[in-house]
Amino acid sequence: MAERQFAQFRRLTASALVLLLASFLQFHHVAPDRRFLPDEAFFMTFARAAAVKGAWLLPGPLDKPPLSLYFSALSMTFIGNTVDAGGLLQLDVHMGEFAGMLPNAFLAILLTALMTRLARRLYGSDWAAAFAGLLSLSSPYLLAFGVSAFTDMSSLFFSTAALYFALTGGWARTGLLLGLAFWSKQQAALIVPLILLCLLAQARRRPEWIRLTLALSSLIGALLIWDFARPEASIFLQAAANNAPDQWLAPPSQWLARLVAWLEPVLWLLGPPLVTGALLLATALMSLRRFGAAPATSLTIHIERALLIYIAGYLGLHTILRFQPYDRYLLLMLPPLILLIAGWLARRSQVLQVGLALLLVASGLWSCNARVSIGGDRGASEGIDALAQHLSAKPVATVIYDPWLGWELSYYLGAWHDKRRVHFPTAAALAAGALALDEQGDRYFVAPVEQAHVEWLAALRNAGFEARVDYARGRYIVYRLTPASTEP
Repeated sequence: MAERQFAQFRRLTASALVLLLASFLQFHHVAPDRRFLPDEAFFMTFARAAAVKGAWLLPGPLDKPPLSLYFSALSMTFIGNTVDAGGLLQLDVHMGEFAGMLPNAFLAILLTALMTRLARRLYGSDWAAAFAGLLSLSSPYLLAFGVSAFTDMSSLFFSTAALYFALTGGWARTGLLLGLAFWSKQQAALIVPLILLCLLAQARRRPEWIRLTLALSSLIGALLIWDFARPEASIFLQAAANNAPDQWLAPPSQWLARLVAWLEPVLWLLGPPLVTGALLLATALMSLRRFGAAPATSLTIHIERALLIYIAGYLGLHTILRFQPYDRYLLLMLPPLILLIAGWLARRSQVLQVGLALLLVASGLWSCNARVSIGGDRGASEGIDALAQHLSAKPVATVIYDPWLGWELSYYLGAWHDKRRVHFPTAAALAAGALALDEQGDRYFVAPVEQAHVEWLAALRNAGFEARVDYARGRYIVYRLTPASTEP
């Protein structure tokens, strides 16, 4: 009895330490003052409109389901919103950044806890559970996307939770959680093959399949109803238009180059490339030996085979289809990869296990403090808040020509900005549009300094506008455009 209690105490202590370390790394990572990336600014503009303006149907050209945006909107509502003297809700752009990212940080911590439960369920080993937790918290992917405003973390968490219940026999809960993953991002469809492989390995009866189907269908139906209720075009039609489904298959001549392009971000999944590469190689070799020697009746072996097939198929699918090589698209590979490696590490000698555990902790601390490229360049939009503040001080209804900074600038100008931002796709179209606007006041042209914009300024000057530098700081420059008829 005492031995059992001690084992339980040791298990709880190890789990608590893993979660404390995961929490420390996540909140240490979310603390720096960094601007949104373009896609994050796009999503958080919708979330802010819900939190500040009550636009909970998310009107606009949205191509993603709403659940992740709702998490961010609720976070903004409770910890970001303030009321000004006129009774109007306001959200400071910097507080909005923190509030928008906070739900993903919590989901990353919960995912770490879930991975320990998954590994213990699959292998019945405390060491496997501990390694699953350490591999999760040290992953540069969870550190990068846990402190982001992308929609991927909620989809990843609910997909992994669905996988957990697929292994524990909760088929209705599997369907519900898979439905929530779809409510977060359409890419959750890519986890379905793994869940089906795990369910088929357990050879369940027809009533269980019915419960799964009904639970999943109910949430998919609710999502379709929500989509139909929106005043805008369907998020699914918008996603199809953005991704050109008629051109999904890449030519075979590009497959090798695409595979190489995907392998670079793959090597950051579990830490520095050297650590990830060594773990992947060792696990692949040991898995081949284990599968050859293990009895076919072992459920764990069946599940491990399903995990390995899924990982290979997932990478192969991204190679032959025209998926953009965005690192966040690899997130769904992370849970099955962690489970496989945690199982292999748990079968090593105890001395080696302790050494590997320390290595993973060090890897997590390094990933947290190093400038890794996963998740995008967090310094790319540095200074855009100061730019937006400068433009906000201009008179009401000032025209701002903005060919390049649409999503980012829209967020940082604020929810209630009173400027007229205008986009033209070409310099000629901008010059023609500027001439067609019968207005004598000054207008403004905004550009990143590294963006070639000489042609645009030449077109405006040829159209009769005087262009003078009004703002130049960091990565951004603003030109004041004065129509010829109003020049002094």
